[in-house]
Amino acid sequence: MDVNVSKPEEIVLSTWVYNCFVARELDKIVGNEEVDKRTLENMVKVALWCIQDEPILRPSMKSVVLMLEGITDVAVPPCPTSAST
Repeated sequence: MDVNVSKPEEIVLSTWVYNCFVARELDKIVGNEEVDKRTLENMVKVALWCIQDEPILRPSMKSVVLMLEGITDVAVPPCPTSAST
């Protein structure tokens, strides 16, 4: 993975993934691997909901399963950390 930051401590995986999601650059997450873009976007959205700092915002496991199976739509998640970008 190629990361350009001034200090290594600036790297926060969840924030980086969220920034890739917002910038519509999810291909950075998987590198050269071929993936279904719709599935990848859905999985990233679910993952970002699951790691919210505020527990009340995290979905139940039942909701996670329904979202991953495509039965329930996945809303656009907020930045997972309190220190938003």
